[in-house]
Amino acid sequence: MLCVPCNKSQLSSFVGSITNRSSMMKLIDGILVDTTELPRESEENDTPSEGEEEEEEEYSNVWKCSGANGSTCDNPGVDSRCVHSLYGNNQLTESEAKQRIGPNVEGGIVWYARILPDNYNEGGKLRILQTKDYDAASSAPKPRRKMPFPLTASQFTSSLTRVGTPVVENTAEAGYDDLWDRDVRHNVKNLSITNDDPPRWVLTGVVNGWPGIRCLEVQKIETRETTGLLSHSLLSRAKGWTTSWSVKKEGKEGKDPAYSKKDEKRDVRVKLRAPEWTAHGWSKESPGFVMWVEGAKVGETNPPLKLTYGTNLVSHFKCNEEDDPLCTNVHMVSHRYALGKKAETQKDKVTYHSFVLLEWDHQKYCTVIEIGFNNGLGGYRCKSNWYHDKNETETQLYRAYPPEMIMPWKDTMSELRCHNVPYATMNAFKKGFLEKYEGPNERFVDLHYTFSHEVRLTYNSRRNIATYLLNYIRRDCTYNDMRRNCQTFAADFCGFLAGKKDVQPFHPINKIQYITQKHKFLYESSKYKTSTGRKR
Repeated sequence: MLCVPCNKSQLSSFVGSITNRSSMMKLIDGILVDTTELPRESEENDTPSEGEEEEEEEYSNVWKCSGANGSTCDNPGVDSRCVHSLYGNNQLTESEAKQRIGPNVEGGIVWYARILPDNYNEGGKLRILQTKDYDAASSAPKPRRKMPFPLTASQFTSSLTRVGTPVVENTAEAGYDDLWDRDVRHNVKNLSITNDDPPRWVLTGVVNGWPGIRCLEVQKIETRETTGLLSHSLLSRAKGWTTSWSVKKEGKEGKDPAYSKKDEKRDVRVKLRAPEWTAHGWSKESPGFVMWVEGAKVGETNPPLKLTYGTNLVSHFKCNEEDDPLCTNVHMVSHRYALGKKAETQKDKVTYHSFVLLEWDHQKYCTVIEIGFNNGLGGYRCKSNWYHDKNETETQLYRAYPPEMIMPWKDTMSELRCHNVPYATMNAFKKGFLEKYEGPNERFVDLHYTFSHEVRLTYNSRRNIATYLLNYIRRDCTYNDMRRNCQTFAADFCGFLAGKKDVQPFHPINKIQYITQKHKFLYESSKYKTSTGRKR
């Protein structure tokens, strides 16, 4: 999280740099960065930095699926490392699609896709799609791009299944004959018959090689100008998007998602909504954005990793009381991130990340716990600072990741990450790992060990800890640069486990708006709802 410099001259320089570049700066997991330097969630296809382009291009070299020379895939989306898409040949029946998409309610995560004309590469000249998003070797858009995800018009339409019944069809079923329907005194707008099952269009498959994006509901189609003098002017930007089709208007009348012929030369995007449960977890059966990675133990070299997430953690950790490890000590550590050959700017020098380390009575491992952007690891090929193989092309963590967790990150939502590390105590972890990777060309800079205390909580087993974390994230899974971030979580969790009321975030600027949320660890989140179903 952002921290304030103490020196007056440094503060003046820092404020100046913030003011001059405020539109390009963003806090990511406690790091203040220039947003032009990292891939990010966006409804626009902004030009990436050179580093981002390299990251996205490497996907094709990470994993070779089964098939002819690894260029095809027998089952896209089954393996987290598979970057193949799936469109068209997997249409579901209406009942199957309805079951997958769930009830017609607001709340599901929203994604955007860019619809390309089928002849977008006619004559070797790209239309709509930018060169950086095109793979010449496969003559197709590159996989796992940021929003809006590119797909062709035929891929889009061939992957849709309609569920529900338009108002006009309901009228006919109610016994009104065709003559009545054509009567000029009556029209669809004047029908008094209500439709409890309005039509919806469900897109199924694997969208742009993201295994976690498989079932979406079409909300609307929008277009905007892309050619002529206006396309790159302020006037064009102000003009914005024009709605060509909406599920609440044209869709209600039974018209399939479409746009006019003239719009084929325009920029076309479609708003897609995932099932409602996606706002609460990575699967419907196991809600809760908490993941726990096991496998690492003292004395073992490169063991296979296993990842469990959501409410499945409670049953996964269920065992005899004497076999359930107890949490004995809790620590808070804060640091800046190493930038390698890149020189630290003023803002880099005042930006810190905080995490919590837990010790257990069995001393077989410790556990690192931190909060970050939702899908922050799944959207970045599972590269984590807590493993030695972070810089390998394919990490152990990547192999352990379930495919449903591979999606672009959401910087307004959060997830809790728990990683067992093969060290018995905080001191061993400090000497054997943190100090090994400390330095401007490593991972951590300016490490601070700001809090250590025994755990005084009565119910402090591993299963208890998992339950507390689930309560905390399910009650509030938002992420906010100032009020809910890595440092505020670390303060909440340390204070909760140690029974201390004065634990604060690492740096002064975080303390300004900090209000402890320790109570959220204790209570069952599903019981905190109003009569309208909204969480309180």
